[in-house]
Order: sequence, then structure tokens, then C-alpha cells
Amino acid sequence: MICQTARWLLLFSVLLLTKPAFAQLDADYRKKLDQAAFQMIKATAEFLATDKQTFPEVQTAQCTCDEYAGLNEFIAKNKLVGADKLVEDARRRAAQNFAQINQPRTALDEIKTYLVQKVASGDRASRQQLPGYKAYETTLTDLVNAAVTPGTTPTATVQPAETPEPTTPADTAEKTPTPTTSTTQSNGISMDSFALILSILSLAGVAFLAYVVLKDRKPEQSARDVQFDSQLAKLNDRISKLEVRKNQTNETFHLNSQLEALERAVRQLEQNRAEKSGAPVAKVPLEVIVPMQEAPGEAEVPTRPANRFRPTPVLPTKPTAFYARTADLGDGFSAGGLLTTPERDTVFDINLQNETQATYQVSENADAQRLALSDPYSYLNDACEYLTQPNPNSRIRTEQLGRLTLQGDKWKITEKAKIRFI
Repeated sequence: MICQTARWLLLFSVLLLTKPAFAQLDADYRKKLDQAAFQMIKATAEFLATDKQTFPEVQTAQCTCDEYAGLNEFIAKNKLVGADKLVEDARRRAAQNFAQINQPRTALDEIKTYLVQKVASGDRASRQQLPGYKAYETTLTDLVNAAVTPGTTPTATVQPAETPEPTTPADTAEKTPTPTTSTTQSNGISMDSFALILSILSLAGVAFLAYVVLKDRKPEQSARDVQFDSQLAKLNDRISKLEVRKNQTNETFHLNSQLEALERAVRQLEQNRAEKSGAPVAKVPLEVIVPMQEAPGEAEVPTRPANRFRPTPVLPTKPTAFYARTADLGDGFSAGGLLTTPERDTVFDINLQNETQATYQVSENADAQRLALSDPYSYLNDACEYLTQPNPNSRIRTEQLGRLTLQGDKWKITEKAKIRFI
């Protein structure tokens, strides 16, 4: 009982440890995909900022933000009209893709295609001629690859499309982003490692649990085999002793009965052993004592034991009655098609007179008669002569038996049975 409780506790603890680890792993991976989508949308906004013809009041072409609030501020500052709606639509589309598409690369590729169609296709196809368009496409592709590659964090590589105008040192200092140490990648790697370790531990726990179960079953099987072998040894020893006693002159027929009973016990024990291993071992009596009765006043007369290995054969009695469904040969019944026991659909009863002669009649069985009346042409016409016309609700009475003669494998009808429908 204690061992079984320990096994259940071990399995329960493995499940508790494994589930949070994989849940955390899924949450981190979803966060990684959301970050890749944000970087792609951010790169699209920065590409729009390079279109001076459409947006002449752009102040800076790079956004140092890391969230959507900062990106909206960048759009408002540079007066990128309509870009805020594009950001919102792309963000909503990304969330739908991640929830409905199982393949991350397919979901991100769909977002990439959506963004390119919105900013550089149709009547906006002229933007494909901008110097920064190739760099923009490359950035989107790199972000997709980084997001689906384990151990990497998607970051946008900003490549200015135009030669920047002369700026003051203060402006340069303002536009130059300060390098920051990203901890997202290290955190993701550590969580992946933690989940991997817990997975290995859970597999080890399951393997140990299987080992414990198999180890517990093996001794039980061994004990069962020992019990079988012990009983067989005792029975064989008992048989040997009785065989010796049987050859002595003062022993009588009851020893032979004991031997037969013990041999039956051995066969029963071996049969039980060959059956399902989980079944309980049958208790077989090791000694069978048959009391010997003596007639008072009569001297003992040694009798010869019956031969246990050569029983007197019993010759099967030859059947004198057969049963048939129809006269399958038209003018008779095939000998091979006759039955030795009646059934519900055997319409004719055949009685042997000798080796080559027989009589037949319609069966009195109600089921057989209903079957014959359902189709008299098929069942009765070839073998019977009608004294009245068939009636479905009547019964059949054989007025005169039909006669058969055996000709090879065929009982030929020499005289049809005469029947009446009453």
C-alpha cells in the first residue's frame, strides 16, 4: 500500500513540475512572436518616414521606441498621416494570425506580405523605387528568420535611406541611440534550459515508475511459478509411490483409481498453468483415497487392474432417420445434403427401411410447415402430390408416405408423398 501511494505521489509531482514549465515556455515564445511583429510594424513606419514626397514634415527617420505607445508618438511627431491606423490594423492582424495559424513562420510571412502591400503596392508602388526599399524588405525577412530561430531575439536593423542633412552636434547626440544591454535573450535562453531540464526529469521519473511497477510484478510471477512447480513435484512423487504399490500382490484395484485421479490432477494443473498468468492457482488434491469394500465372509480375490491407456472403443450407432429442407435434385434428395438432426427449416423427415429403401413425410414441426406454406412451389411441388389446394393458414397432413430408393449418392423418389391441407 505504501509503495503504491509513493508511486502515485511521484507521478503527481512530475505532472505538477512539467505543466508550469511548458506553460512558461509557450508564454515566452508568444512574447517573442509579438516582439517580432512589433519590430516589423516599426520598420514599416520608419520606411514611410523616408518618403519625403508624401510626408514632407518628417523630422527623424528612426524610432528608438520599444512599444506601441512610443511608436504612435513617433508617427504623430513626424506627421505620418494614416500610419497610426496602419499600425493598429497590423497589430490586430498579427494577434489573429498567432491565435489561428499553428506555424509561426507562416503567420509572420503573412504579416510581412500585408505590410508590403499596404505601403508599396497599387498606387503606392512608386515607393519601391526609394533607396531604402530593398533595405526595408531585408529587415522584414531578417525579423521573420530571427523570430522562428531558437535562441535569438528579433531586432530591427535600421538603415537610413537618404543622406542626412547637416545637423548640429546636439542633434547628432539626440539621434544617436544609446546602446543598451538586452536581457530578453538571456531570459529566454534560461527559461528554455529550465523547461528542458524539467522535461528530462519528468521522463526520468516516468522511467523510474515503470521500473518499479515491473520490478514488483516479477517476484509475483516467480512465486506463482514456484507454487506450480511444487505442486507438480508432489503429484509426481505420489504417482511414483502408487506405481510401486500397484506391482505388489497384496494391492487391489483401488490403487489404479488413485493413479487415474492423480493423473487427472496433473493434467488440470498443467492446463491452469497454461492459462492466464494472473489467475489464482487452483488447489488440486494431492491424495485421492478410494475406500475398498469387501464382501463379508468372502476371501479376497486379486483382480486385474483395468487398462487405463486403452479404453474400450464405443462404435457409433448408424442413424436411421435423416432430415432435408427440399428435394434439391428435383426427383430426389442428395445423400450428402441430408442432416442427422432436425432444424427449424427441415421440411421433410426421412426414415430408413434398409440400406437402400426409405420413406419420407412432411415434418409436423410448426416452423417447418409455415416455411413450406410460404412457398409451396419451391418446397413441396417436387416431392408431394396435393390432395387439396394449398392454403397459407392451414396445416399439412401426410396422408400417404413417400418412398425413396438409394441410387449412388441420390435418394430417388419412386413414389411421391400424398398430403392434405387442413
